Amino acid sequence: MVLSDGNRTVALAAIDGIGIYREDVEAVRRELGWQGGRSFLFLSATHDHAAPDLLGLWGPLPATSGIDERYRRRVRKAAATLVKGLSSHLEEVQLSVARSETDPRGLCRDTRDPAVIDPELLALQARSKNRTVATVVRWSCHAEVLGENNFSVSADYPGALCSKIEKESGGACLFFAGDVGGLLTPERSPSEPPFDEVQRIGEAVAARALGALGRGEKVPPGDVLFNSEIVRVPIENSRYLLFLPALAAGHRILDSEGRPLSRSGIWALSLRQLILFPLPERLRPWVESEVSLVRIGPVAILGVPGELFPELAIGGYGGEYAFGRPLVGPSNPNPPKLAEAPKGPYLREKMRSRFGLIVGLANDELGYIVPDYDFQAAPTRSMLPKPKGTHYEETNSIGRRATGIILGAAESLLSARERAR
Repeated sequence: MVLSDGNRTVALAAIDGIGIYREDVEAVRRELGWQGGRSFLFLSATHDHAAPDLLGLWGPLPATSGIDERYRRRVRKAAATLVKGLSSHLEEVQLSVARSETDPRGLCRDTRDPAVIDPELLALQARSKNRTVATVVRWSCHAEVLGENNFSVSADYPGALCSKIEKESGGACLFFAGDVGGLLTPERSPSEPPFDEVQRIGEAVAARALGALGRGEKVPPGDVLFNSEIVRVPIENSRYLLFLPALAAGHRILDSEGRPLSRSGIWALSLRQLILFPLPERLRPWVESEVSLVRIGPVAILGVPGELFPELAIGGYGGEYAFGRPLVGPSNPNPPKLAEAPKGPYLREKMRSRFGLIVGLANDELGYIVPDYDFQAAPTRSMLPKPKGTHYEETNSIGRRATGIILGAAESLLSARERAR
């Protein structure tokens, strides 16, 4: 969906993919000629586990990338072509926005203590005089109903969600993943066929979005504004350091002074990590990413480059978002130390916007963004042995310090927005 106030233009775009790297987003921006100036591309992935691999996670051999370069170029070209086409056919619309707190039971569950599920469902709809042009839906849950045994390409539940909205409301629909870390996964019935569950969950969330839009509020005319903050994040994950060349496929890899590393320098660090583990701090590489903020009148859209744990967005350490489940499972052998959990206000409250969308996997994917107090990982090459309890997410996080850096950049953007008012 491309929106303009006549002065500035923003494209809100979503792809069905496990994620998309920042260098891919930058390639689309270059194709559009949208680098700086008065136009901005905000591109998020639905985190669809049943789509072709754009991150290189599943290569034919360990430490080899699974990215099909032809498919990667096709996705970039398709995104740029679509945005160009929409930008040349703008029409006057009335925006409506709706917010609903949706009970996730039967739809989504949290598999890591503490049990915190973000219930916020937000929808933004653009209508011309006689038709719906586009709808945006933001909800928090992994797009992995089909599970690891599926070998069919599918958009998973976001596809079913968008199909229902497009059929009943008209226009195009795009889905934004919210804060899906933690780990929020679909609550599917093991006795039902997986594709039936895709339809059930997607259509149930779509029905709630349509119901909310029926009670939605019209957005008064306002400015389209956007801003980004470039962040540099240290690569602390020892597995990422071993497979550093694969990470470099989608990012600028920098040294500790902020200078880009050559391909040979990246391979040298990877080999040193393998042979002379661990890398000394002075040789630790960094990666460049971004945090973004889009404002459309009273609607604020904050883009986070990874899978944010919901408790970092909304809190919930008192059990207020556990939805009938114990905050900490009684059989957890390594429960989180909730006394050390961060105090509020949390990120959603800091947005100071009734209609504030926190969108994950936006303009990059750095993996899980884990609360510092509960970040546990073995300091070994392989990150094994795994700590007791549910600590898988640390193995797919760029590192412990990333959380503070990303949240700090988000708060800086939000503060700048408040000062500009």
